Amino acid sequence: MSQEQIDILQRALKREKSARKAAEKILEKKAAELYKTNKKLSETNAYLEASLTKTDSQLQGVFENIVDAYIIIDIFGNILKVNDAAVELFGFSDTKESLNLIKIVDPSEYEKVKKAFQLLVSEGSITNFKVKIITQQDEVKLIQVNASVIYDNGVAVAAQGIARDITLEDKYRKSIVTEKEKYYNIISNMNLGLIELDINDKILMVNQSTVNMTGYSRDELIGVKGKDFLPIEEDRGKIEAKVKARKKGKTDSYEIRVRNKEGEVRYWLISGAPNYDINGKLSGSIGINFDITDIKNLEHQKEKLLKELEKNNDELQEYAHIVSHDLKSPLRSIYALVSWLKEDNIGKFDEVSLQNIAHIEATLEKMEQLITDILNYSSIGVAPNEKEKFSSDILIKDLIKMLYVPEHVSIQVNTNLPEIRGYKTKIQQLFQNLISNAVKFIDKGKGLVEIDVVDLNTYYKFSIKDNGMGIDKKYHDKIFKIFHSLNKSKHSTGIGLSIVKKIIDLHEGNIWLESEPNVGTTFFFTIKK
Repeated sequence: MSQEQIDILQRALKREKSARKAAEKILEKKAAELYKTNKKLSETNAYLEASLTKTDSQLQGVFENIVDAYIIIDIFGNILKVNDAAVELFGFSDTKESLNLIKIVDPSEYEKVKKAFQLLVSEGSITNFKVKIITQQDEVKLIQVNASVIYDNGVAVAAQGIARDITLEDKYRKSIVTEKEKYYNIISNMNLGLIELDINDKILMVNQSTVNMTGYSRDELIGVKGKDFLPIEEDRGKIEAKVKARKKGKTDSYEIRVRNKEGEVRYWLISGAPNYDINGKLSGSIGINFDITDIKNLEHQKEKLLKELEKNNDELQEYAHIVSHDLKSPLRSIYALVSWLKEDNIGKFDEVSLQNIAHIEATLEKMEQLITDILNYSSIGVAPNEKEKFSSDILIKDLIKMLYVPEHVSIQVNTNLPEIRGYKTKIQQLFQNLISNAVKFIDKGKGLVEIDVVDLNTYYKFSIKDNGMGIDKKYHDKIFKIFHSLNKSKHSTGIGLSIVKKIIDLHEGNIWLESEPNVGTTFFFTIKK
């Protein structure tokens, strides 16, 4: 081998050696990079494993703490996993029971359950499926189920579901429906019209009474504004003002005239109130309507009768005064003629004639008193003026001073008498009649009249008690009637107690008596405060 060939070979070996060293350096570098990568992968795997463990622990906590029952089953219906809520709901003794232990209340619902399971398999999920079950503790419960299929590489391997106990919810719902139907029936059949309006015053609902009151059908009323055609033209401005007030939250009652489908004008009493939605926002209004046409007609008749009665009373009062004057004039003339006849024949008449003349005079006096009493009686019902407040204590003390009271009779006021409100002159007439009667009919050697009063909250109850001859119980109801007198003396016309009764009626009170013959009588009467 020549030297040239040797040199060439040496240079080639040298280049190969140099290339090998370069390759070794590259491999060393790549090995170092691979080591670093493997180290990072190991650290990442460790982190992922720790994270997955933590996530699995968190999911397990969520699974266990779901409020509703959560169940995972295999395709054969065996329970794979349940949470505590499911154990409690179904009454399982542990978490490895079979769904076969769950009984359905109605055997006819097994077909419904079967169809639901088929739908779950075919569609992959079911929602809001309801069924009644019997738990292991023989409790009947209504449950609602939402379930879905679990797949592995497109193959159904299990199913998971959430079951909720809606027994109470269903009970409350049915109770609400029952109550709603009950109140709807009441509303539909009550004798009051009910109209519900939306925010634009269009009718949303009417009951049967409203249909009857208006003559329009439900279809004719729903969706229209009743205020535009039901009220008569003169009252539409009034109802517009009420509608505006309702939208400001005001509630009130008012009368209005409406025209029904037949054109007849009817009077309604309307009680209206704003209506709100569940968020408290104004959604419209509700009106309850009462047909008061008959009542209004009666009021008009009453007003007409009162006017006629007032006119008749005025005429009667005028007639009573005329009659009183016309009757008293001839009586006075007769009395004067009898007196002149007696004076002109002094010493000429025998005792019998004088007795007859005395009888005529007594009769004339009684007739004049009768005419006066009739005039007083006819004027009692006419209030002279407004009622006034006055002291009944002062009134009676002044009255006692004016009355003729025999020496053997004493009048005693047992308590301070109150201030009362009434027609003073007529109250004085009332006490005068009762006290005079008590004094007049005392037949004892020592007479006593006692006046007392009791406060009855809204009334004063007065009493006038005497120790006179008394009144038999069979006459208690008769003595207050006009012309009924138990004593036929010339001073008794049978009108005094009738006048008393009318005065008591004028003051919205009552009068009654307690009496025992030969012992005495007590008259009780009330005066409204």
